[in-house]
Amino acid sequence: MEEIIQYDVIIIGAGPAGATCALQLRHADLRVLLIDKETFPRTKTCGDAIAGRSIKTLFDCCPEIMADFRHFSAKTHTTYTRLHINHKKPFEIHWVNEAYCCKRIDFDNFLINAVRQYAPNVTILEDFAVDFIENNTHSFVTVGNKVKKQFFQAHIVVGSDGAHSIVNKKMTDTKLSHAHHVGAVRAYFKGVKGLDPNRTEVFTLPNFSPGYFWIFPLADDTANVGFGMLTEKISEKKINLRTSVRDFIQQSPTLSARFENSEQVGKIEGFGLPLGSRRVSMSGNNFLLTGDAASLIDPSSGDGISNAIVSGKVAAKTIIEAFKINDFTAFFLKKYDDAVYKIIGKELKQSTLLLRLSIKMPFMINFSAWLMGIPFFNRFGKKLM
Repeated sequence: MEEIIQYDVIIIGAGPAGATCALQLRHADLRVLLIDKETFPRTKTCGDAIAGRSIKTLFDCCPEIMADFRHFSAKTHTTYTRLHINHKKPFEIHWVNEAYCCKRIDFDNFLINAVRQYAPNVTILEDFAVDFIENNTHSFVTVGNKVKKQFFQAHIVVGSDGAHSIVNKKMTDTKLSHAHHVGAVRAYFKGVKGLDPNRTEVFTLPNFSPGYFWIFPLADDTANVGFGMLTEKISEKKINLRTSVRDFIQQSPTLSARFENSEQVGKIEGFGLPLGSRRVSMSGNNFLLTGDAASLIDPSSGDGISNAIVSGKVAAKTIIEAFKINDFTAFFLKKYDDAVYKIIGKELKQSTLLLRLSIKMPFMINFSAWLMGIPFFNRFGKKLM
């Protein structure tokens, strides 16, 4: 093995979870290495919706970026969501918290530039795919790329490397479960009629249940359009994900009219969403998992960015505590799992219940649409947003 370069903390993956962790560590007296397999700006297949908790948590981590984000033009400010449930009369829920839509190529690039500007103790290494992880001593973890013959060592490694996390694969025994995983596709469209830059839209149809279709408006007069469904149901219902967006549009008279003269920009891209509908191991000796790598995606909404950012912040706080007492054992780092679930665990359980109800009792979807048409329940729903 070539020379091993020492750091205190290595974060693998520079998306929202990894970047947030790095920003939270910016005042810690620690040498941090932030690694990403791509070179920024890079695209990331996603719905591009950034829910309210994301922004609040980011500003808590690094207040300096608040003004920068306010003037960041590559975003739309989302104030409400319109839901079209099984051909019923649509209803709207207005958001209380600050939310946005932004292409991940722009949002993730904004975050890594914030790390460059505000976290001088963080070294960023791009175009570096980690293919080697070893944790033998319970004192250090070694990571590297065998082809490039570059290796690094740290007391703690943070796996922020997404749904196909190498840290998760190497350090835990968690396996993909189709009952706790969503398959999704998305494409960009121009010329969709009736877009409101402040409104996201969600559609359901009986033939595509339990799944939903979305239209999320973006800053460049395009829309992120996609469809997602529980993976075990995709097989059961024989859904072709690659054609599902067009199929869904054709089965909805409303969507057919709105997409009549639209233009698809680029190809349809697929991605997987490991859901937080089960609790998996997120830590162990000398490592922590964040975001999608820790299966923290909301089971009913499919939102992964908010929980990724929350977990990145909590991971950094746990790391700082670990270095104060020089304890990097699984026993101590388990505090991280508990802290994350204390913040988002209740929501994950509620979302899981909603998902299961929609599968076992599909009539509940229609009942929910009727219920939200009643002003009292609509106001109650608003309080949850």
